[in-house]
Amino acid sequence: MQIKFLYVIFFIVILLSSCSIHEDPRSMASTQISLTYDGNQCQPYESFVPQGQEIEITLNNESEFDITWYLIFKPIEGKFEDQDPKNILATASALAGQTSASTFIAPNLPARYDSLCIRNGDSDIRALTYLLVVQPYDE
Repeated sequence: MQIKFLYVIFFIVILLSSCSIHEDPRSMASTQISLTYDGNQCQPYESFVPQGQEIEITLNNESEFDITWYLIFKPIEGKFEDQDPKNILATASALAGQTSASTFIAPNLPARYDSLCIRNGDSDIRALTYLLVVQPYDE
């Protein structure tokens, strides 16, 4: 009987240790984001912002290329052109080896938006990141 009890306790401990607690994205939202570009990728891959707020974005360009960051909205139907102005919600730029800061207004619709770091204006050389717009906690 004690062995069965120990097996049950062991199973419960293993089950509980395999569970992870995910942080609520609303608590991770910030009105300041920072992206670092190394010549191949922009990091972090995800940034959380509150909907409809003014967001300060800092681009740290560690590469030898000029970069432009685009926050884009892909249409549900039809062909998507990433450089089409009607698909661009916000932009920011940083010269090679420099850091820049600018602001934009986050979309009002909570969702995951694509954002691109494009090297030297060539949309074929890009790094994809995501901007997650969340509804903040009621205060």
